[in-house]
Amino acid sequence: MNKLDPYVPPPEALRVWIEQHPRVEAIDNHGFDLNLGWWNSRISESQGAPITGRSGETGQGFISRGDIFALAEAARDDESGIGAVRLFWHALAWGTGTSHRNSPRRIASVTANDSVALLLHRASILSATEPRAAFRLLKPGRNAIASLGPNFFTKFLYFAGGGALDHPCLIVDNRVLRSLQRETERPLLDPDRTTNYGPDVHEDALHVMKVWAQELSHPERSVGADEVERWAFATGRRTSTIGTA
Repeated sequence: MNKLDPYVPPPEALRVWIEQHPRVEAIDNHGFDLNLGWWNSRISESQGAPITGRSGETGQGFISRGDIFALAEAARDDESGIGAVRLFWHALAWGTGTSHRNSPRRIASVTANDSVALLLHRASILSATEPRAAFRLLKPGRNAIASLGPNFFTKFLYFAGGGALDHPCLIVDNRVLRSLQRETERPLLDPDRTTNYGPDVHEDALHVMKVWAQELSHPERSVGADEVERWAFATGRRTSTIGTA
């Protein structure tokens, strides 16, 4: 879709949230203290290992969005694909947080895929200019990497942009979709339909967030669409109260 039809303005709660959260706080410093040792003990023989914290820790360490952005250039430039796998491991650990319920299966899906490095390298390049093609590369029908659907691989496509305000790919998971559907009532964005959604849902979600970011921007403050995503995730719990952070 190329327009919001019918038009839905940015929610007032989003406007207030943007005003109260500078980009450095909302995006660059948004991170978690993670058990990196859990991951590294399981991916030690994999390309792209180890996962490291902000100060080089491999046991317990803090990883922010800004730390992962720093890996994006190598993901795009390293033709071997190892840089892309390294970015992917960090994005996966960051996105998983403290829960590892399905992590062993996801790790096995990556390590068992001989073409994963070149696949991720190609996706990282496409993410900069062709979000739909990047999505289709990682989900041509079934997920290209088993057990890793759009809830997770859109994080990789987002981080491959290195934090650039104009990067076209964003994180689109079920909580983001829930907030967007709640505010716009667009049926395509209903997260209860499926969490393993297709490119049309992805494209529609990107469009809504970009339109709102553009409308909230002004000469003194350029709002990134990922700031809309951050707000949408925060308000996307099933029991959430609109406007909470």
